[in-house]
Amino acid sequence: MQFINVITKEFRAIILEGLEAKAGTLNSARGAARVPSRGWLRAVREAIGLTQADVAQRAGVKRQSYAQFERAEERGSITIGSLRRAADAMDCELVYYLAPREAVARTFAGLAQVHDPMARHLDATEHSMKLKGPADRDDAP
Repeated sequence: MQFINVITKEFRAIILEGLEAKAGTLNSARGAARVPSRGWLRAVREAIGLTQADVAQRAGVKRQSYAQFERAEERGSITIGSLRRAADAMDCELVYYLAPREAVARTFAGLAQVHDPMARHLDATEHSMKLKGPADRDDAP
């Protein structure tokens, strides 16, 4: 069973509303959040003047293990836990988010419409209902 089938329509609307409230800010941050060519860990470590050994000691791992964190991030295979551990060792906070691909949708509501045929149908129905006057509707008294 897919999780989406378990969520009630009302609960889904609440989740979507919360995401929509953040969409503008997240889209604005998109450019600044681009990953540096060799990864955030290396870029920050070098910018603040720490060696791999320094960060490794602060993270409680061997230098070789920390070096593996940087290589894994560069390859795109680092775990969130490892990324958080390294960030903490450099007195940084790990912040991550998902945002709709601009080529697909600018908002989460738009993304929901792309992926949920029922949402498109419901939106079309609501639009039609708004166009009809109360006397023109089939459910009018």
